[in-house]
Amino acid sequence: MIRSGLRRILPLIILVLSSGCAYFNTFYNAKRYYKEGLKDEESKKGSGKAQFKKSLEKAVIVARDYPDSRWIDDAFFLIAMNYYWMENYEKARNQFEGFLEHFSDSPFTEEARYHYALTLTELKQYSEGRLVLQQMFDSKRFRRGARFRWALAFKEEEDWDAARSAFKEFLDRYPQGDLASDTRLHLAEIELAGGDTLSAINTYERYLKRAETSKENFERLLTLAELHYLQEDYVTARRTLRKINGRYRDIDERSDLLTAKIELAEGDSSQAEKLLAQIPSGNSRAEAFFILANLYEVQGEYDLALAYYDTLTSRERRSDYAAIAERKKTLLQARVLEPDSADTTEVDPAKEQFLLAQTYLLSLGDFERALEEYAKVIDEYPESEYAPKALYGMAWLRRYRLNDTLWHEEFERLLELYPESKEAKDARNLLGDEEVSSDST
Repeated sequence: MIRSGLRRILPLIILVLSSGCAYFNTFYNAKRYYKEGLKDEESKKGSGKAQFKKSLEKAVIVARDYPDSRWIDDAFFLIAMNYYWMENYEKARNQFEGFLEHFSDSPFTEEARYHYALTLTELKQYSEGRLVLQQMFDSKRFRRGARFRWALAFKEEEDWDAARSAFKEFLDRYPQGDLASDTRLHLAEIELAGGDTLSAINTYERYLKRAETSKENFERLLTLAELHYLQEDYVTARRTLRKINGRYRDIDERSDLLTAKIELAEGDSSQAEKLLAQIPSGNSRAEAFFILANLYEVQGEYDLALAYYDTLTSRERRSDYAAIAERKKTLLQARVLEPDSADTTEVDPAKEQFLLAQTYLLSLGDFERALEEYAKVIDEYPESEYAPKALYGMAWLRRYRLNDTLWHEEFERLLELYPESKEAKDARNLLGDEEVSSDST
């Protein structure tokens, strides 16, 4: 009888054991794939996605097939975290919200809340994300990260004053460590965005003294050299460039481009021409060719200038300089070819000059150069219909992009010189409504 009873019970025992074994193996593999994904992410961002996908599949099986398991909160936490690391932030947000609602007593709740806040900032819900981060300032495990990401959210929202204040507060609390170094770098970028070049240079230099040698930091050294160049400190710019040459080809090309600009600024055009002509590839070549074309145009070597403009429009069509080169070429042809040439019968030099200024503004975002080109329209073609347009463009740029108080004088000049123009009417409307926004303008 005992043997007969065992024969009846044994299959049930085997079924229960095999079911438990399958459940445990599935959950174990979900955890294993997740840890492997995190390890891959440490070496390179985005490299762990394949492992996170496998982990997600296993975690979903556990959550679906074993809802009463003791590890059910682990499974739902893994689902949310895998979506987060796979950068599927919409689904991650939904999963985190469900987890925090149903598993408030889980040991993973604090970590889930932290990554929920990061998910909100990734979705550009900055106010909501900062609110959750602020609630974690007392967390022993996440308070440092929460304060750093709270400050970073201000920067990503381009609230420069709030970001600067938040990052400085972070440094006061945590002056050492990796996040402190990252904070100094963010402060440099904020100062640069706010136009405080000297402060940006000082902050970059403090950061780079402590930074490890990496391609990313070589890029920052190049940025530092460019800042010294903009400050006309050519000696320091050259000294900074010497620290990065010979390691990475693309950085070397940009370094050669900057060196050529320094040569031109110092008056050595022959050496600059050699450097610019030999830049082999990449985005730097388009800018190098554009500088050469401009240089030859100024020197009166129009055939060479036109040749480089042609090269930009035919071979470097994807670059930002192609559109400007097309305008420059047309304008140059209109100025240097014979008046009765068939190539110039349809060309209006005033229009081309105005469109050149527009192209600097829209294609390159080079506001200062756009101002210079607008001014040429007014100086060289004061009777054309494009002169009042150029004056209006100058006033708009000064007010809404350069924060220059001279914008009001430009509008007054427009009203004086071209009182009957459409642009003068627009100026009167604008002067009568100081609160008008740049978008409506």
